[in-house]
Amino acid sequence: MKLARTISIIGHPLLLGSLYVILMSFHNLPNQTAMAVSLSVICLITVPIVLNNWRKTKKGTYTNFDVSDQQQRKGFYPFAITLFIVLLLVFWVFDFPKEVISKSLLFFAMVLLMALINLRLKASMHAGIAFYIAVSVFSIGLWPGIILLVLALLISWSRLEMKRHSLFELIVGGFLGFVFGWLSLFV
Repeated sequence: MKLARTISIIGHPLLLGSLYVILMSFHNLPNQTAMAVSLSVICLITVPIVLNNWRKTKKGTYTNFDVSDQQQRKGFYPFAITLFIVLLLVFWVFDFPKEVISKSLLFFAMVLLMALINLRLKASMHAGIAFYIAVSVFSIGLWPGIILLVLALLISWSRLEMKRHSLFELIVGGFLGFVFGWLSLFV
């Protein structure tokens, strides 16, 4: 159980997603633009969600930081979607590269779809984001993609082991992440 918790923390969408944005930004963009993209995502998405989830967990509104309860996610998704809309507006207003806006819109579409699916099923965001990142990183090279696919599988296992998701919820989340990650290779 301790190993599962450790892997789940390493694979938390906020941590893994932020590292992904930094890695891909500095790999694909000029340093100044990469810094602007990375700071925008961290300041407009990561930090607000961390503070929101921490505050709501402390108050008891969320039973855990991961917002693993399907009913509680119904309140989380509108907050996260609003943050993504703000981020996309910032990218557009400040004329960020088209690739940044396109990939961000694609990721946003995945979040929107997961929010809609959450009305019926609690698809795993951990698995979805991990598989999105793993497939997307194949654009850098074969080995980074393979390593991250193994990590995505471990993250999925950890969520199952911790009983935060059923196998079906993990498959749905992982499948969505895989499909949107694959689409990101063409953007």
